[in-house]
Amino acid sequence: MAKKTQPTPAPPEEAVEAERQFVESLVGSGQAAKRRPDGSLPPGATHELVEGDDGQMKVVRKRFSAF
Repeated sequence: MAKKTQPTPAPPEEAVEAERQFVESLVGSGQAAKRRPDGSLPPGATHELVEGDDGQMKVVRKRFSAF
């Protein structure tokens, strides 16, 4: 028998705001960026901005920084 799954509840308003601020800080500091035409990330970028299937931009960790 198939297990029923519950729909995922919407995140609390505080969590949505915290996520927005986190992404803004990554972009503002240059830690999140789109790939260059040659496919590389800019120096210092640890996260890539990618467009999801739903058209929304997502932040995906690609590498770590030593600093």
